Amino acid sequence: MRRSFLRITAVFLFTASLLFAASLCLAGVRWTANGVELRGTDVSGSALSPQITSNGSGGAIVTWRDQRSGGPWELYAQRVDSSGTPQWTADGVEFRGTGVSGSALNPQITTDGSGGAIVTWEDNRSGSQSDIFVQRVNSSGVPQWTANGVELRGAGMINSAYDPQITPDGSGGAIVTWKDRRDGEWDIYAQRVDSSGVPQWTVNGVQLRGAGLASGADN
Repeated sequence: MRRSFLRITAVFLFTASLLFAASLCLAGVRWTANGVELRGTDVSGSALSPQITSNGSGGAIVTWRDQRSGGPWELYAQRVDSSGTPQWTADGVEFRGTGVSGSALNPQITTDGSGGAIVTWEDNRSGSQSDIFVQRVNSSGVPQWTANGVELRGAGMINSAYDPQITPDGSGGAIVTWKDRRDGEWDIYAQRVDSSGVPQWTVNGVQLRGAGLASGADN
């Protein structure tokens, strides 16, 4: 009699100023014991807020915020293959940071459907508020869109936007949603960006919740 077996594989992340990934199955650890180091060796500063998405080939792409420069928080990413081997630049590919003031926070990631990833985040480069940006990194670890990110919400806006969430649009782009206080109350907005990094909907986002409502929306 033939027997069937169920194997569950998951990837976990943990930080302690360093960044590691570990793949586990029911039979035990599949990658390096205590995790594969994605960022940490000889790198100063802290790395926090890791987020992960599938690379479509049994591995993953991880993004995080990083303070190795000693200044504002920047954003990095690393791809690890199904064998637990990092594929991109050692200690991560920087896709937001060089020459940009202010910090990038709360990165969120999704697949681009082609072995790469799309990341959105809160960004206070304007110095007066937090806005929403997005970037695509291809399967080789090369940022594809405007250097340091495409602005989805920011130009001409007042007050801040926080807590972006992202999902693939099925065509190499993504849809991003966030909470926004441009009218004095917390409302919900969304924007679609195509595979070339061009926003497709109303400038600064389509309002999904807010018009005529007295109290704010949260999370």
